[in-house]
Amino acid sequence: MNPVKAALQNKQQRPTPYRRPVAALQPPTAKSRSPPAASSTSASPPTDTIPVNDLVQLARKSFSSREYDVALQLLSQALVLAPQNINLLDSRAACLEKMTKLGDALIDAKAMIRMHPHDPKGYLRAGKILRMQQNFRTATKLFVAGVERSTKGSQDYETLVRMATEMTARMENIEKREAQILDPMDRLPLELIMIIFGSLTFAERVQRLRVSKKWMKYLNSVNHFWFSIELARRIPTLMHIPDHAKYIPIQLDLEKNYMVTNKTVLGLIQNIRPRALWLGCAQECTGALLTQMTKINRTSSLETFSLRLNHKIESQIFSRFWSVTPKLRSLDLHGCSGVSDGVVQAVLTRCPLLEELDISDCPVSESCMTSQSSTQPPIFTMKRLIIGRWENQVSKAGIDGMVARFPNLETLDMRLVRVQGIAALENLSELKGLKHLYTDSLETSGDEATQIIIQKWVEGIPNLESLQMSACKGLSDMCLYYMAAGTGAPNSTRTGWSHSMRMINFSLSPYLTNAGLGVMATHPLPKLHTLILNKCGRLDEPGLLMLLSSSGGELCRLEFGGYRKVSDRLMTALRDHCPKITFLHLANSGELTGSGLLTLVQARGQGLVRICVDNCPQMRRDAVERAGEILGDWSRVAFRNSFP
Repeated sequence: MNPVKAALQNKQQRPTPYRRPVAALQPPTAKSRSPPAASSTSASPPTDTIPVNDLVQLARKSFSSREYDVALQLLSQALVLAPQNINLLDSRAACLEKMTKLGDALIDAKAMIRMHPHDPKGYLRAGKILRMQQNFRTATKLFVAGVERSTKGSQDYETLVRMATEMTARMENIEKREAQILDPMDRLPLELIMIIFGSLTFAERVQRLRVSKKWMKYLNSVNHFWFSIELARRIPTLMHIPDHAKYIPIQLDLEKNYMVTNKTVLGLIQNIRPRALWLGCAQECTGALLTQMTKINRTSSLETFSLRLNHKIESQIFSRFWSVTPKLRSLDLHGCSGVSDGVVQAVLTRCPLLEELDISDCPVSESCMTSQSSTQPPIFTMKRLIIGRWENQVSKAGIDGMVARFPNLETLDMRLVRVQGIAALENLSELKGLKHLYTDSLETSGDEATQIIIQKWVEGIPNLESLQMSACKGLSDMCLYYMAAGTGAPNSTRTGWSHSMRMINFSLSPYLTNAGLGVMATHPLPKLHTLILNKCGRLDEPGLLMLLSSSGGELCRLEFGGYRKVSDRLMTALRDHCPKITFLHLANSGELTGSGLLTLVQARGQGLVRICVDNCPQMRRDAVERAGEILGDWSRVAFRNSFP
């Protein structure tokens, strides 16, 4: 029976209770659990004397109109007049259900059972709410208890019996299925379990802790599972990097990670001494974290530490921390405002095994490298250095001091450094083991000065593999000749970097011409893997075709965007000379058509990972869609056309 109708019938069978002015009603008590008043946008009930029957009628109309807040207020007022009325409680619980206030609705349902333990209405209402809360076991127990306690003979009782039967059968089936599930911890050999858990990532192991207490106990007992704590997305050194991403400087991961706090980290290291700790952009971590790690002796085994863009840890705390990290090999502090010259000097002095250091975009100056270079011995272990802040300009003395301090560098990333002309980089030629050099700050260097420096580099650095010198105005065809063929100096046996060069990025170089690429065609680069020549003002398709014909055998990544004369001939050359091509950027190619795109896609198939043909005026959408179908994923072909 409808709860409102039941309330009306009960009211007609009993004398009308004492009528009190609505304005004189007190706020609902905690026992009645009356919710807040109705919204001001809905119609309010009259303020003169209103009997319970009229309140129920108004509530029923509001409920039908989906004005649940008004109905809730009216029912709460009615319950002040008749607090024991089970139908009013049931109606208010139904109203709370519609408002998704299941906790308050369950309180009313339990009040119905407490006041009327032999009426099935309370059990039906409470069981329904528990099912909505996904609490099926408790709902089943409540339905069964209601069948045992309620008075038989009513329609509500029959509904209660049916629900109890259905839910009992459902729970029995669930228990049977659960009984058939075998815990691999009980079945598999311990050695195999160790291998399986050992193959999981850090995040996957954390998820497995929640499976059962047995899994949690086992995982926590294996200390080496927690030596590497990774709380940020990253590209680790040992992870397999896709072919098209090799020899490209890894982009900075600037993802904000506000969920990582001091408590998060300390909870993970409470039982172990981690060897690697990647915190990402954990901007909520404070100096108390480093202080507490030192206090509980959790730093003596630390070999890798990464914390980016943190502005809450002061330089004094950073400086003290390095005295308890004697095994530190890799340190990433990109963008941390607490990193000062003193902090860097403390790291270099107290961490004798340091191999990798990233202090890019930190408020440091060149003095952090040079102030102690005359009194401190060189650090021969340093292999990878990322430095620079665009606000500061570095002098030749600063670069020379860095070279003297780190003579065995293999990777030098100076993309955020502004140097005082390319002449400041002259002594990089002393880095005999240098393999990767990245700089974007040579736009003011002249032609002659650049040639002189390139000559010295070629003579001094025998096996350079990656060179990024984008936007260098002094880069000319003669520089390319020195790189590919050698300097031709007397008594020199150097033949340039043609035997070792794998990655070249000379984008935005205004004075490179096809003749320079022709030099590289004459002196091939057989190991060339990545070639980036975007928007070089005087280059064109014929020069690139010459280079591909001689050096395209190992080419995986080509970026040649921004040329109006690039046509389908380039696609044919890539098909014929570049069997390993996987990544292609040809945005703003003026004469490239869908026919050329399909020529390459049909020849290479799903080996192509990514093709960008944005703003190619001759390219058509149907060809792009067809290429996406062949590659098995439309997202592999980027096409955004700004032309009408």
